[in-house]
Amino acid sequence: MSDLLEQLVHGLTLGSLYAMVATGLALMFGVVRLVNFAHGEFYMLGGYAFWYAYAELGLPYPVAGLAATAAMGAFGLAYERAVIRTILARTWHVQLIATLATSITLTNLAILVFGAQPKEVPTMLSSTIADIGGVRMAWQRPLVLAAAVIIFAGLEWFVTRAKLGKAMRAMSQNREACAVVGVDVQHVALATFGISAALAGGAAALVSPLFSIFPDVGALLTLKAFAAVIVGGFGYVKGAIAAAFLIGLAESLAAGYISYAYKDAIAFVVMVLVLLVRPQGLFGRRIGI
Repeated sequence: MSDLLEQLVHGLTLGSLYAMVATGLALMFGVVRLVNFAHGEFYMLGGYAFWYAYAELGLPYPVAGLAATAAMGAFGLAYERAVIRTILARTWHVQLIATLATSITLTNLAILVFGAQPKEVPTMLSSTIADIGGVRMAWQRPLVLAAAVIIFAGLEWFVTRAKLGKAMRAMSQNREACAVVGVDVQHVALATFGISAALAGGAAALVSPLFSIFPDVGALLTLKAFAAVIVGGFGYVKGAIAAAFLIGLAESLAAGYISYAYKDAIAFVVMVLVLLVRPQGLFGRRIGI
């Protein structure tokens, strides 16, 4: 029984990671109508930013985590201005090639700057094992789960109550109408990329103490997050979050009870099975995020 509970905790941890990354992808598609295949590299760069702030500069863990989150938020803003704004009006072929090229470029730059060897970022919480009801886990895992709940609750408040959040919801429903009534659609798109990148950076700061950071970590993560977005219903944030936790739990249980060798295929198996039964995703096609 304790083994099952440990697998469930691990699955919820993975689900939290996938959900934070998938939320960014869902926001980008829902608001800007663009699939960013370089999104996993935001997580990768956030992990390296956290490693540098915590391990090299010696900043306290909360400060290093916030610094990595802020750094990636700023990077997302710069990325939108330098890359996305120039390709947004182009065809999807151009957008696909541009974001894939960005992904490859960032991965190779990371190899040049940080090397190909994984970076370990152990913290006091990730190194301290707790025994909770017979379930052994690093204290970092409850922190990841609690932080994910707070982040998603804050995001829900933001998109339903804040002025910018309401503009993002309106733009996800009808971009042209928003432009007609005076909404600065470029500013909303810019903010969306900043928030999405900050979510990836925050996920890296939370999870890096548990999992290594290496240059090509973002490629597979992008695909798994993309699978969660498809399973949940394209562009629907709550659906992407639910699907991400489903994939995380399925991956953990499959690795524990079937074979670890198949764990990375689980997200795509879940995606295919859901699409066979519900081509529109678990929560269907919805208008808005």
